[in-house]
Amino acid sequence: KALFAIALDADSAALPNERSSTIVGNEWDILDFEEFEEEAAKKLTDSDIERVLLCIDAVDSVKRLKLANCTNITGTCLEPLRGSFIIE
Repeated sequence: KALFAIALDADSAALPNERSSTIVGNEWDILDFEEFEEEAAKKLTDSDIERVLLCIDAVDSVKRLKLANCTNITGTCLEPLRGSFIIE
């Protein structure tokens, strides 16, 4: 929950990555939204997912992204993964 509160607060810092490792850690091999409450996941937007990916520096840390129950997205949120050499 802390990750989402921080990531969704767009005004809390100019550069989200500056605070992400301090607050949420830096172990993000698998980012699985299925573990997120189903009704909450259904309400997430592309903007919400994008902020999370930016907050955790997903391009250099996420190997697998699972978007189960994220039915309100179109895919534009995946831009922060462009150029990733580790995504599977």
